[in-house]
Amino acid sequence: MVGAIYDFFTLPGQVREANIRNALSEQRHERIRAVDAERNWQYANDAQHRVMNQKSEKEHPERIILKIARENKGILTVSDVALGADVPMEEAKKLLEALVSRGFAELRVRKSGSLVYVIPDMTDKDEPLEDF
Repeated sequence: MVGAIYDFFTLPGQVREANIRNALSEQRHERIRAVDAERNWQYANDAQHRVMNQKSEKEHPERIILKIARENKGILTVSDVALGADVPMEEAKKLLEALVSRGFAELRVRKSGSLVYVIPDMTDKDEPLEDF
């Protein structure tokens, strides 16, 4: 009987406290969900930027061709470019022909009959191109 009388007077306050605790708990959970959502968005955004940067960091094929030409004293073959630029042979040939058509390279035939592309700016000026 004493417990019932005690509850009669204190029950409204107990309910009020329980409602406040529930509201605070719900707000805390909402903040945690918002932080998690922000982290997930940031992670996805960072992953997208990494992929984009990897694509943009890939060297332009023309630059790779010039590096190969420098290593080979200005003389290139289609297979040199295909290997160095990691492109198919057809694409390597198109890239070299584009350099020829724009006047940056010359197409020459060796005495053996093989085709080579020469970038005159990178050839050894003291050494003549005897085998063409």
